[in-house]
Amino acid sequence: MRNRAKGIIRGAFLLSLGVLVVRPGHLGAFEKKLRVASDYAHVYLQPDSSSTIIDTLERDHILSLLYSGKMKKTWYYVCFKSEKTGSTKSGYVLDSTVELLFDPLKTITIAEESENLRVSYAPRNFEEMHWGLSKKQVVELEGKPSDQRKVRGLEVMRYQQRIINLDCAIDYFFATNKLSLTRFSFAGDYLDKNAYLQDYQKVKDALVQKFGRPLEEAMKWRDTSYKDDFASWGEAVSLGHLEMSSRWLTSQTEITASLSGADDEILLTVEYAGLQLKELAKKSEE
Repeated sequence: MRNRAKGIIRGAFLLSLGVLVVRPGHLGAFEKKLRVASDYAHVYLQPDSSSTIIDTLERDHILSLLYSGKMKKTWYYVCFKSEKTGSTKSGYVLDSTVELLFDPLKTITIAEESENLRVSYAPRNFEEMHWGLSKKQVVELEGKPSDQRKVRGLEVMRYQQRIINLDCAIDYFFATNKLSLTRFSFAGDYLDKNAYLQDYQKVKDALVQKFGRPLEEAMKWRDTSYKDDFASWGEAVSLGHLEMSSRWLTSQTEITASLSGADDEILLTVEYAGLQLKELAKKSEE
């Protein structure tokens, strides 16, 4: 469960010649770097020194600036690779603890932050989960979630990531503040629907590499209209005619990869369920 961070800002930007209200997209800051200039720098979950400390970085650690400006006048929003965990995280650092490794062209103050910040992450691989972690512990490992909500009695934190080089939303589900289930939802958008079959095979191959051959594999045809025409199998999935799945079992986790669809939409997911916390999750959903 490693590597991370998010990016769309909505708000008011104060420029040196006045106040201008805009709704910017990416500000081209990802390639801009900062370096820790003090003995150490705390990275915070929010632009507030009383918020959770995500990580502490040593002098000369390099960070990437996510937006060309400051939050609340003294905070930079950054991402970095954690020396402790190897994961990519995002958070806020005080400007007094870092030095810029680029020439700032202008000063922009971000007055308001949306809930939909999105950041480019380094690609991850599938790993075993650490079940029972609290929401706070996951935030310390992953950084700030892009979304939080409640689903059928379970608290959910979402992160936007790249898994085996595919765009993916990762949902962490908590039953009574214990991580009990993780779902990876892959966000392909292809004109050729057979490309989803290729992504499913790529996901399956990565899981086989990590966990060995699946315990079970299934190909369910609910309607066999396209069964003898492989070139139309992607179409069959999108119509709900075909569903594919593979299942693995470890000492701690049940893992299920599935490719399914309906109404011309296709969904590729991998779900990890903590075996010892299954009953707790069921009770929370009741």
